[in-house]
Amino acid sequence: MIRGLYTAASGMMLQMVRQDVTANNLANVSSSGYKKDNIIAGAFSEMLLNRWGENQEIGGRIVKKPAAKIGRIGTGAGVVDIFTDFSIGNLTKTDNSTDLAIGKPDGYFAVETPEGEKFTRSGEFKLDYDGLLTTNQGYPVLDYYNNYIYIDGEFTVDSAGNIILDGEPVTRLRIVGFENPRNLTKSGDNLFSSDEEGFLLENPEIVQGYVEKSNVNAVKEMVTLISVVRAYESLQKVVQAEDETVKVAVDQVGSVL
Repeated sequence: MIRGLYTAASGMMLQMVRQDVTANNLANVSSSGYKKDNIIAGAFSEMLLNRWGENQEIGGRIVKKPAAKIGRIGTGAGVVDIFTDFSIGNLTKTDNSTDLAIGKPDGYFAVETPEGEKFTRSGEFKLDYDGLLTTNQGYPVLDYYNNYIYIDGEFTVDSAGNIILDGEPVTRLRIVGFENPRNLTKSGDNLFSSDEEGFLLENPEIVQGYVEKSNVNAVKEMVTLISVVRAYESLQKVVQAEDETVKVAVDQVGSVL
């Protein structure tokens, strides 16, 4: 009975994590360049049950039977891993010259933050009063040589990331790729950090006047959220049923006659 309570409770905790991850995905459905998270769930280690202590009569003597295997029993479920889906989102036209999108799925803009260099797929950039190219949060965008980018006047950006003023390239965006994107860690503000040394992409296929939308499918996430709520309710009923069983055992079976 107690094992049933623990098993159902572990399932409820799993559904709570799934709900948090799904809700976060839905909250960022309109965030440009956002990459959705997914959960991998798995069972806890199984237990092998044996039957001990039974006696048998052999030649007029009472001897204990050897242990007999009953079988394996599960002990609940839990979160094995939360991983990020790095598939590219749809590119949406904005006609804003400071909006940039990376056509290749393995490239990231490099930006400077108070915590050091970070990386993002969100290309919704702005120009401040000094002509500094920044993210929506005010973080400076870095060029090929790790310098800030200042722009004065009308400009264009080619597919390689070169920023062109008056027909002449003045600098180039720093677009970084990684051998294993799974090592990227979300650090807020739609930014990623990595302990892995990235490499510069030679042809990131930059598209000016477009932004990459989130790769979250709102309909699928809503369906997942509904299934999470229903699973949680079912496990809650299991806990209530187990609690009633324990109550009967304590009040009736365990009472002194």
